Amino acid sequence: MKKLFWISLVLVFVLSAGLVMAAKPALRVGTDATYEPFETIDPKTNEYVGFDMELIKMVADEMGMELKLQNVGWDGIIPGLMNGNYDCLISAMTITADRKKQINFSTPYHENHQVIVIKTNNTKVKGPSDLVGKTVAVQNGTTGDLYASNIKNAKMKRFDTNPQAVQELLNNGADAAVMDDLVAFSAVKKSKGLKVVAIKDAALEEYGIGVKKGNDDLLNKINKAIATLKSNGKLAALEKKYRSAN
Repeated sequence: MKKLFWISLVLVFVLSAGLVMAAKPALRVGTDATYEPFETIDPKTNEYVGFDMELIKMVADEMGMELKLQNVGWDGIIPGLMNGNYDCLISAMTITADRKKQINFSTPYHENHQVIVIKTNNTKVKGPSDLVGKTVAVQNGTTGDLYASNIKNAKMKRFDTNPQAVQELLNNGADAAVMDDLVAFSAVKKSKGLKVVAIKDAALEEYGIGVKKGNDDLLNKINKAIATLKSNGKLAALEKKYRSAN
């Protein structure tokens, strides 16, 4: 009887050890899930959905890690990373010189341009020069905010989320809104009465995954995963999926 007890105990230990060894390390990722079609929360399933959410899941899988997402307000997303609240961030974040002073970025995974969103009955705004002295809605701290802030005498209205900026336009509280192109196409598709106006001189912008400075091991692993997703065609397929959807 005693022998049977010890055999059972050993089996429990072995099985427990196997489960511990099989457990994947966690990849804690911060995101501001208010930026369709890149990151939002599906109200029906309460799950994270969007381009970035699919991409980071593939990145985590390539790295053999379990994805753990955290929803973070945009203004606090970089400070949260610097404070160690999560391992990396993905949130349709454009790689800029100012941001690179605070955090490191992966190799770019997506390219986009800034565009203008106006009401369909607006025939006067055909480019950024037509926004001089006009009221422009943006999400605070985005590259859309940065671009619009350089328009002469533009009256800026800044919001915590992009949907709030779009709603201000719909409510006639602004003459236009400025945002990333795929985000604009998604907003126009979702809300009737809006259209997109291209900015001919808009610079090409690149998105990257943010990593805390000094965490070079994680950055190298993320870059390796992105390179794999580029070479095997999965990233291109994801890009095509969201481009064709808009």
